Amino acid sequence: MKLKSLIGAALVAGTLLSGTAMTSMAGATAPEPSGWDDVNDRVVGTGSDTTYPFMQRAELLFNQATGCDTDNASPAASPATYNLGKCLTVGQNATNVLGNWDHDVFASTYPTGSSAGVTALKNGQVDYARSSRGPKSTGESALNFWAFGKDGLIMVTWGNRTPGNLTKAEIQGIYNCTITDWSSIAGQAAGTIEPVGMNASSGTKATFDTYLGFDANSGACKKSLTTGAYPFENDLKPLVADTVISQDNGIWWMSAAAYKAFSYQRQTAAAWTVDGKSATAGTIANNTYPITRFIYHVTKKTDATAAAASAEITGADTGPGGAVRELTEFMCKPSASHTNNDYSGKSNYIELGTAYTQTGFIRVPAAEQTNGICKLVPGA
Repeated sequence: MKLKSLIGAALVAGTLLSGTAMTSMAGATAPEPSGWDDVNDRVVGTGSDTTYPFMQRAELLFNQATGCDTDNASPAASPATYNLGKCLTVGQNATNVLGNWDHDVFASTYPTGSSAGVTALKNGQVDYARSSRGPKSTGESALNFWAFGKDGLIMVTWGNRTPGNLTKAEIQGIYNCTITDWSSIAGQAAGTIEPVGMNASSGTKATFDTYLGFDANSGACKKSLTTGAYPFENDLKPLVADTVISQDNGIWWMSAAAYKAFSYQRQTAAAWTVDGKSATAGTIANNTYPITRFIYHVTKKTDATAAAASAEITGADTGPGGAVRELTEFMCKPSASHTNNDYSGKSNYIELGTAYTQTGFIRVPAAEQTNGICKLVPGA
């Protein structure tokens, strides 16, 4: 890793101890030189609707995380000498287990869909992306997908239809338009099945397509909203309000986490079991529920990647790319590597755990972790 300006300014009498930490003559320890450069960067991400609420919470915690001492003097009139909020390079009292050394600021834009976000990252229009699907088989070789959590997909109906069980073959039959009446499903009263499609950029749709083995939006039996558009994932409100889609005969799919966490979005949706399994934290963690998936924080490989034969995250050291690297490290740290939030006194790891609970996701199970609590899936 390269060592930056902090050696010459913040640690004038500093000595390189191990290649991963620096200590001044006064004994203050600066953090590992991984992504920080004493400059506050404003960093923007976009993409998935499903992961939007979690990332907003994670970004807030990162924005608040402990970092460098800052210049808090009144700013000079000249922009050239404007240092308000920037890292001081003398007399800092740092440790090597900090969250956000530069006090970089992260913000997620309103959801556009996983694939739209990934494309925007590829095109250099944003600094990182949110995705509820993994990398495609081609075209995403410059990106890394950092799985930070796990989710399932559930089948839902609404209105007066009582949910039961669906097999994978029945779900495929409904969505390839060969099973067209509810009387074909055990325990269900007759009625023409109305399978609803989903926004094409959605990672939730991409995951469902993989499960089905074909495009869930294809076929003459598919229903869209009165406007002609397919609804955005996880939000049942437009379907409940729609005057064309049958309230008792429609069927859709959505994130199990969103269903659990956001009652306003799920409205009157009722979840079905799939192959006799309910989507619970346990069945999603051990993969006994049939439709599970990881959820991802997506970076450019040049910004954040894994060191050879190591779980260490390497990459950019300066600018927004370095900030992205720091956020990636923050999200993937195990419990022991986190410090406390200056505002709450609680470990950032504990507070991130609360964010998982609030948004319905679970952490990546230990058996599937490769980089801290994350699972790295490189793009191809």
